[in-house]
Amino acid sequence: MGKSHAPPVGPGYPLQLPHAIRAAAPFAVLAVLALLLLLVPDVPAWAAAIAAVAFGLAAVTRAAQQHRALLQLRANLDRLLLRSDHSQHSPMLVWRAGELCAADEREHLVAMLRRLERSADASHLAGSTPLNRAAVRANGEEIDAIVDRLNAPEPVSARGIILAQRLLDDASGPLYDRDRAADLAPRLREVLRALDDRARS
Repeated sequence: MGKSHAPPVGPGYPLQLPHAIRAAAPFAVLAVLALLLLLVPDVPAWAAAIAAVAFGLAAVTRAAQQHRALLQLRANLDRLLLRSDHSQHSPMLVWRAGELCAADEREHLVAMLRRLERSADASHLAGSTPLNRAAVRANGEEIDAIVDRLNAPEPVSARGIILAQRLLDDASGPLYDRDRAADLAPRLREVLRALDDRARS
């Protein structure tokens, strides 16, 4: 299931979001046109090459700026979704909640959790990541419950998805810090409760 980055928010009015390819496209076209000038005998090759490089760099810069802007927008919206249910009143939050709860994001989280369990298995060689393997094994039932919930056909809340993402990404959290092993079970239960929140973000 694909993610839509521009759902309608009114008759004929799409949601305006940072878009790397769209922002870079004009400069990329100019870079190509500059390269074509190399075929024109009266145009110095060095001038055409410099123009092509300049426009190419501008395209890369614009794409990177828009990518960073989109990441920042997602982070800001996630902070709002974690607080309470705002999505019914904000087109931006409706978009972000839909993106978070999409089937491919749920499948990605399931794959990460299954990989986590495999890495924590006693028969598995320890990897370079300092995984708190004992804590993961001790909380296998909670992790399996989250996987089952993500695989279920019923909708999940955006808040639950965000909490699961943050738990998996937090290098100083209980999945990786052995001194915080006791925090893992409460965090996993919090994720499961949030996923099952029928209020939905």
